[in-house]
Amino acid sequence: MELDGVVGLNIATRADCLSDDVVEYLTELHNRTYLIVELGLQSVFDATGEKINRCHTYAEFLYGYNKLKERGINICVHLIDGLPGENKEMMIESARRVGELFPHCVKLHLLHILEGTVLAKEYKEGKITPLTKDEYVDIIVSQLEVIPKEVVVQRLTGDGARETLLAPMWS
Repeated sequence: MELDGVVGLNIATRADCLSDDVVEYLTELHNRTYLIVELGLQSVFDATGEKINRCHTYAEFLYGYNKLKERGINICVHLIDGLPGENKEMMIESARRVGELFPHCVKLHLLHILEGTVLAKEYKEGKITPLTKDEYVDIIVSQLEVIPKEVVVQRLTGDGARETLLAPMWS
């Protein structure tokens, strides 16, 4: 914070890592500087969370989210589109529920299948089909329609490292 040009902090974590002492420290930071805490939710559906080894439930996410929100801390929520077992309606529902929380911002991501992961093995076995570009654009447009205009959308997708990206190659 003492470096020239630093105007704030973004700290990414999981909602289940927000113990009372961590939230107290984040509150101190929030009182000293511009702070955004990014929470990786990925999906509001616990069955999806189990499949991707998210390690916390939606209820645990809400508990951590509310601890930050009560202290006025800016929150950015991450969602991933194209997770195994999810359809378009589920992805829109995740965006709708996150929108109802009125976070400061959201980041929407495309699922990338990277070499060396469990998803890569399932992809190679034909158990996972990545979203096409048209499917992804359709889902993103629908999600933007249910996210309140007051919520900042920081990202509409991200890029997987070309060296390890298996799919979708159009990204």
